[in-house]
Amino acid sequence: MADKNQLFQQALELIIEGVALSTAGENRAQVGVYLMGLVVADNQGQLDADKVKAMQAIIEMAAETESPVFKMS
Repeated sequence: MADKNQLFQQALELIIEGVALSTAGENRAQVGVYLMGLVVADNQGQLDADKVKAMQAIIEMAAETESPVFKMS
């Protein structure tokens, strides 16, 4: 199993990718930030306040992108 630091980083990457690929609608950024908060709370001390704000901004940018998921309309 990966060490806790690597697992923490992979969890944050997964959240960003999930937000970018999601077709769930307007609340993608809000859900992503919520999930990030859970991961950060579980790994206290890994990110300072500035890094948390930066991650929130990255998640919001990911939510603004068009999902590359194929849609049939």
